[in-house]
Amino acid sequence: MKRTTKNAIHRKSTLRYALILGLFFHWGIIFSQNSPLPQTWDLQTCINYALGNNIRIKTAEANKNAAEVDTKLARASMFPTVSATAGQNIGNYPFARNETTGTVSSTTTASGNYGINASWQLFDGGVRLTNIKQADINDEIAQLNISESENNIKLAIIQNYLQILYANESLKTFENAVALSAAQLESNKVQLEVGAVAKSDVAQWESQLASDKYQLTNAQVALDNYRLQLKQLLELDSLEAMNIVLAVPGDEEVLALLPDKNSIFQTAMSIMPQVKSGELNTAYSELNISKAKAGYLPKISLQAGTGSGSMYTNTNYNVATQLKNNWNNTIGFSVSIPIYSNRETKSAVEKAQIGVETSKLNELSIRKELYASIETAYLNAFNSQAQYLAAEEKVKSSQASYDVMDEQFRLGLKNTIELLTEQNTLVSAQQQLLQAKYTALMNRKVLDYYQGII
Repeated sequence: MKRTTKNAIHRKSTLRYALILGLFFHWGIIFSQNSPLPQTWDLQTCINYALGNNIRIKTAEANKNAAEVDTKLARASMFPTVSATAGQNIGNYPFARNETTGTVSSTTTASGNYGINASWQLFDGGVRLTNIKQADINDEIAQLNISESENNIKLAIIQNYLQILYANESLKTFENAVALSAAQLESNKVQLEVGAVAKSDVAQWESQLASDKYQLTNAQVALDNYRLQLKQLLELDSLEAMNIVLAVPGDEEVLALLPDKNSIFQTAMSIMPQVKSGELNTAYSELNISKAKAGYLPKISLQAGTGSGSMYTNTNYNVATQLKNNWNNTIGFSVSIPIYSNRETKSAVEKAQIGVETSKLNELSIRKELYASIETAYLNAFNSQAQYLAAEEKVKSSQASYDVMDEQFRLGLKNTIELLTEQNTLVSAQQQLLQAKYTALMNRKVLDYYQGII
């Protein structure tokens, strides 16, 4: 009987868990249908997805929304402030003495005060107008920060995508090397059986195959790491399946004619958001001088109010009459004239002027860093194109040399060490060609970035 009860409980628990898992699965399907992922990921798909999902971009957009709120707040400061007040008090005198009759009794009183007050800053030396201008500048800077974040994520994805292509081609190179070493090892084992080669030759090919497999493993690890980095840039789960389109760039992309360096710099100066942000920060700092100088000027404000009050006792209570009789209106001006402020205003002006100089230096630094980055990318692109052409010739000569060496080895004219050396030279040349190829492509993409092409 006990066993039957336990089995029943077990079946109910299993059914409950199955139901919960089914619900999770059901809602998971619905969620995935609401936000489907691309089936394949080419470069443009990766960029488009990142622009809509990257956390840094979303953070920059949130900062832009906050800047818009600050702008509305600055504009609202030009209007008067209005507030309403209401107060009600109750008091009790348990042993109040009536002076007329001489009797003692408990007396309760209640009083109320009600009013509406308004205050309007008529003149503050232009501080509020300056705040509005600065809020508009901050709003524009926030928008530029979004553009800069988008540009940075585009460039990061392009660089990572090219690294994936490089790692994939590198993987194929080492796969070919492993296949070649494995074929040579099998051939040498056959020749060993007939006494055509020594055991040392077989051992050398076994060592070479192990070395090639090690390089192949490293290439696979590098490819997996680059894939993981791309998922992180796209804010994808690391376990999410990702079918990346591995389109191999052609020679025409690698050897494309480079644009004029000065033209790139002039274009970058006009479109790069960090340059415009530097200019706006300088303009913001210059407005701080006007704000600081407002401390020398008087401040004028207008106040107005209307209100009334009432008093209630056990013996006398007429709220309407009391509110009418106690109704009062007030209006007034106040003027604050600065005479001596312990050098606060003068110090504020001097600090604002220093802030302007600092902003100008920062703006100049941004321009110099931009020029240095373009100069470096241009030089690297030019050199890597030349290295690619040289590496291409080296691969051709190494391949031809290896083919001759392999033929001579088969004829018994060359030994195993000489063939292994030639094979390693060929693999090294192929790797150098890939490095030069993707270095040239990466630097070319950096130059495109500074021209606003990507």
